[in-house]
Amino acid sequence: MDLAQVYENFFSKIYNYIFYKVMHRQIAEDLTSTVFLKAAESFARYNPDKGAISTWLFAIAENTVIDHFRTHRIQISFDDLTDTTALSVDFEEQSSLVKDENLRELYAALSGLGDTTRDIISQRYFQQKSIRQIAKEKNMNESTVSTMHNRGLQKLRKLMTV
Repeated sequence: MDLAQVYENFFSKIYNYIFYKVMHRQIAEDLTSTVFLKAAESFARYNPDKGAISTWLFAIAENTVIDHFRTHRIQISFDDLTDTTALSVDFEEQSSLVKDENLRELYAALSGLGDTTRDIISQRYFQQKSIRQIAKEKNMNESTVSTMHNRGLQKLRKLMTV
């Protein structure tokens, strides 16, 4: 698989993952671009024997988000969720999803979750990781991760039905 195919296959997944973490359209766009720039710079060193390309990309994305939060204050802007200005071609499809009222409600509800719970839900649904995988990566007990996941989903349901 060449870099163009990687970009085409994983752009929306990486963008959604990052947007879900930062809850800000422009920051998500910038960080997604950074992820693919880093991937392009180190693509020749990618070793498929060490893991899937998706795992490699999501690791780059996770580290990019962590770096961002280390250097910037957390910014959540719900104005971006209702922004109707024209977007660049690369982000048009993703941002049009945010214009959907149900997704705006979901993103607003997600901001009501704690960082760890939001991260667990993000990994579970954006990266399709199992509870066991998440627990291992976070160095947490599986039952703790499962409980946080279930309580997070319950809280989302409650916040979205209000």
